[in-house]
Amino acid sequence: MQKKKILTLIKLLKFLKQVNSELYGQMIEVPKELLDHLEYCFNQVPNSDTTVEGHKRNIFIRNNKSLTYQQLCRIKNWFDNFDKDKYSAPYILNGGDYMRNWTQTTIDGLRRGTERGQFKDEIMPEDIPQDLIDNMGWLSNMNRSSKSHSSEVDGLKITESINRINKIIKKII
Repeated sequence: MQKKKILTLIKLLKFLKQVNSELYGQMIEVPKELLDHLEYCFNQVPNSDTTVEGHKRNIFIRNNKSLTYQQLCRIKNWFDNFDKDKYSAPYILNGGDYMRNWTQTTIDGLRRGTERGQFKDEIMPEDIPQDLIDNMGWLSNMNRSSKSHSSEVDGLKITESINRINKIIKKII
C-alpha cells in the first residue's frame, strides 16, 4: 500500500514538472490596473532607493509591462516567504496584497490552462459598508461615484487604507 502511494506521488510530481516546463519563457502581460497600483505603491515609499528590496522590481515591471513565467514564480516565492510586516517598504514596493493575489491567480490560471490574470471575487478586497466609509473623513470623498476621475485604483486604495486602519485599531484594542 505504501509503495502504491509513493508511485502515485512520483507520477504527480513528474506531471507538475512537465506542466511547469511548458510554461517556461511564456510572457504574461501585466494589467494596467496593476501597473497603476505599482506606481501608487512606489510613491508611497518616498525615500526608497535601489538598496530597498522591491525598488528595482517595481520599476522593472512598470517599464516592461510584462513578466516571464519564471519571473512571476519568483515573485510568488518572494511573497510566500515574506514573514515581516505587511506595512514595510519592501512589501509595499512589491505591490502588497494586490500583487500577491494577482500573481497567485495568474500562476494558478496558467497551470490550469485557463485565461491568465483573471481576478476572482474572493481575492479582491471585500466590500465595506457605505456608513463606515462615510465616517472616514477624506477617504469618504474619494469613493463618491459622482467624481468622473475616480477609477478602480482609487477604490482599491480606499479599501486597502480602510483595511490597514481596521487592523491597526484591532491591534490597539
